[in-house]
Amino acid sequence: MAELKKQLDKKTLVKAWALTYSSETCYNYERLQALGNTNQMITVVRKLYDTEEEQVEALKKYMVFFNTEPSWMGTVIHGITISMEEQIANGAEITGEDVNALRTGLMGPMAGIGDTISQAVCYPILAGICCSFALDGNYAGPIMFEIVYKVLMILFGYNCFMLGYKQGRSAIVQLLQSGVIDRITEAFSIVGLIVVGNMAYSRVTVSCPLKFMSGNVEVVVQDMFDTLLPGVIPLVITMLVWWMIGKKKMNPTVVIGIIFVFGIVCSLLGILGQTAA
Repeated sequence: MAELKKQLDKKTLVKAWALTYSSETCYNYERLQALGNTNQMITVVRKLYDTEEEQVEALKKYMVFFNTEPSWMGTVIHGITISMEEQIANGAEITGEDVNALRTGLMGPMAGIGDTISQAVCYPILAGICCSFALDGNYAGPIMFEIVYKVLMILFGYNCFMLGYKQGRSAIVQLLQSGVIDRITEAFSIVGLIVVGNMAYSRVTVSCPLKFMSGNVEVVVQDMFDTLLPGVIPLVITMLVWWMIGKKKMNPTVVIGIIFVFGIVCSLLGILGQTAA
């Protein structure tokens, strides 16, 4: 492939990536992220075109409706777009309609993948881990959440942006066929299960205070559970709640009511009690 006469340097690319965080600047319900994306492209366009007329004409194509996940997977679209703009500046027969057709076609799928990874996988798992610290009075909890979440967002966003720029329109195919998304989702799911298991054991503070005499020896039922199956009561209660909500599709409010009544009855009968701190 011949070297391009007009080519963006690394500094310009990094600045363009950083400006993806301004995607929702001047957000409005007519064009959503259009103004923010146009602002991002100003740095690129100034490097590629010499005259003000050329720069204005190049920027006009980005003043159309655009909306996607802006910080994680959505950055791959901006990388591809900048690669196409670079080709246009070097004389490639690519029209503004071609650029916007690609952006429009990708903004939905990338929003779906990006929102799933950031909001449905990463966010709740990190929140679960860090809330556990916060509940223990550890100030590192909220600080760790902010730092780790931002680091992951930057790593995802930057690498997807550069992948889009370097690979162009084949970047999406490469990204999906490589299985990276599936592996990341699976890894987060495993971590999530570990977190849920730990929180069920440490936060569901339920024990069995029943005692009975065996000859001259007092037997405490909870001590037997702790010896044979530590944490079995919190596990059973957690699995029961999961079964009611996940399998039986019961309303969470109804489930809370059932737990409330069940807890009162078992407490009055002396079957269940709160684990001592």
